[in-house]
Amino acid sequence: MSQTNAKNALTLEIDSLSYGPYGIGRVGGKAVMVPHTAPGDIVEAKIVESKDRYAVGAILRLIAPSPVRQTPLCPYVGSCGGCSWQHLRYDAQLKAKQQSVEDALRRIGKLHRFELRPIIPSSNEYHYRRRIRLQVDGSSKVGFYGASSHQLVEIDSCAIADDRLNGIIEYLRRWLPSLPITMEHLEIVTGDEPNQIVVTASALDEFAMRYESACKELVSANHGIHGLILHGRNWRKVWGQPTISVKLSSDFSLAVDADVFTQVNSDGNRRILQELLAVADFHIHDRILELYCGAGNFTLPIAKRVAEVVAVESHRPSVVSGKLNAQRNAISNIRWICSPVPQVVTQLKNRKERFTKIILDPPRAGAKGIERELAGLEASKMIYISCNPATLARDLAALAKQGYKLQIVQPIDLFPQTFHVEALAVMER
Repeated sequence: MSQTNAKNALTLEIDSLSYGPYGIGRVGGKAVMVPHTAPGDIVEAKIVESKDRYAVGAILRLIAPSPVRQTPLCPYVGSCGGCSWQHLRYDAQLKAKQQSVEDALRRIGKLHRFELRPIIPSSNEYHYRRRIRLQVDGSSKVGFYGASSHQLVEIDSCAIADDRLNGIIEYLRRWLPSLPITMEHLEIVTGDEPNQIVVTASALDEFAMRYESACKELVSANHGIHGLILHGRNWRKVWGQPTISVKLSSDFSLAVDADVFTQVNSDGNRRILQELLAVADFHIHDRILELYCGAGNFTLPIAKRVAEVVAVESHRPSVVSGKLNAQRNAISNIRWICSPVPQVVTQLKNRKERFTKIILDPPRAGAKGIERELAGLEASKMIYISCNPATLARDLAALAKQGYKLQIVQPIDLFPQTFHVEALAVMER
């Protein structure tokens, strides 16, 4: 670091990436976080916010680009808040994601003796998302929010969206003025079979019959949209076919309503399932507890290999979808429980129920506060799937205090061009 002549400007060498959109340089030992930078960049930056332990900077000028820097494919990079790492070569993204998982486990979790496996890359660096959410402003403006703002950035296409979704954006922009309703956002979702595109829309108004003709038009106008789900605070309406196919293997698929959560990266989802089945080593006599099971993405394949699965999920439409898919596939050894996970875990412990293995796939906030109850279920193996290295490290550390030992961590990249990373962790006792 050196001072420049410009007031409050610094010359920084970026030496690493944070788990976030920032590159990190240092001033007298203090970290300076600068967005849109790459390890090895030399930049002129200004400080825009200063804290006790770190500062946030803004890049004024790129003095010398890093060898790992690349020209972004997307014209909206820098304004759209989506792809914060598109200026990095993919090998550099993978290296940084691997490092972010390791750093969190060692720094936050104080976990050291485990096998950290090399990150599994995405099969596609671009056009991998089966689902995108478009924000709506007014009658015809659609796009994404800018970074750390609610400023709408209008787009015509998205470099990480499935091209089938990109082909629908302009039609939706033209369709919106025909719908006399205030929209909050739209989602476009595609399945793993051809010609499966469903639009889901969140409305701020109550439903009225005058919306009917415009909604029918969307799914009958031969634009490739085969379903529309429109919902408000207390209502939900469907036109056409609302389901998509989620292919889990060459011979096994789920049919899931498009407004139920599914992983955005189809190939990545299948790879997580493969890794889970490999490390779990399921047996026919296993009794499995699966927490945050969703619509059965892991539940049904696991159930085909074990004696029983107790599957817990608080989102009722997901549980309904899971039950229907179990019936379609003649799978009858799943006990579905639709309730908050902490409440169910406490009840299971109080009833002295026992499981051989426990699977957790919580949201980004993790599963804090249920470690003691989980340990009381006496499972010999616990597998935790996470999309947030920080909460993963926190929760694994808490489970370690209950006698579980971290054995394996497998990072998996489901989100190229972003800093997000998935990880699968195996604990045993």
